[in-house]
Amino acid sequence: MLNAFNNINVLEILRVGLAGLCFLLSLLAFWLIHREQQRAANPRKGILRAIYTFMGVNFLTAVLVAAAGYLTPQQRATASEELSATTYMTDKLSYTVDLTKWREETRGPVEITRVDNIKKVSNTPDDYVIPYFTTASNPDALTAKFLSSSRPVDFVPDQQPGFAGQHFLYKIHLGDQPKDASESAATMFTFIGGFKDPKKEVWEASISYPSRIVSVVMLFSENKPCKKIEVSQVQGIRGDKLPLTKNKATTSQDGLIVQWTGLNIAERTRIHFEWEW
Repeated sequence: MLNAFNNINVLEILRVGLAGLCFLLSLLAFWLIHREQQRAANPRKGILRAIYTFMGVNFLTAVLVAAAGYLTPQQRATASEELSATTYMTDKLSYTVDLTKWREETRGPVEITRVDNIKKVSNTPDDYVIPYFTTASNPDALTAKFLSSSRPVDFVPDQQPGFAGQHFLYKIHLGDQPKDASESAATMFTFIGGFKDPKKEVWEASISYPSRIVSVVMLFSENKPCKKIEVSQVQGIRGDKLPLTKNKATTSQDGLIVQWTGLNIAERTRIHFEWEW
């Protein structure tokens, strides 16, 4: 009978959380009782007492699991209210910034894949719109490739007199959708000529709508790994740059991979990444 437990994937069970741990503890208690029953002599009282104590701890753990189930939804509701979304909410916004193809002679290409998991929280007729910008002067220096979306998507020039570089608007047409509609859209943006400095560069993630989770993964090449990186937050268009000293980016694989995650990011926020490579 115990042979059925030999192939249990303990790591996968623990990923469930406290409930998975409670299951494993209960399974262990069953195994201890089974082992004691297999003895030829009578069960030992001391061992049985220890097993009963162990089972009591398991029962207490189960109570904690049940209590956590009631508390967790309330915490999530509070986080959503703090974001104060009026038109759209991004449940998760993820970026993959691929710098592995960058070459000094072309100052690129840099491919940034953006995935928006969107929820419409009102009946607004406005579409989901994100501004984009590149310091390169060539209109073809920033292009978009739409990877997946059930709704029409556009990437159009946005004239900004008095401002250098090229400006665009990334639009996901959700204005005709009802409240509580959801959408997931993935798009890859290719920058050529916008990353000009071979020693130190910057990039910003534009958070136009309240976002519960913002995840950024940056990939560097072996010949130009990330030596140092700092992350700051900028509110609005001309807000101050505030270093995120308590939520720093993590670097792994000798500077080949950089990861950063933020929770409950307010609308009209820019996450500013500045690195040496």
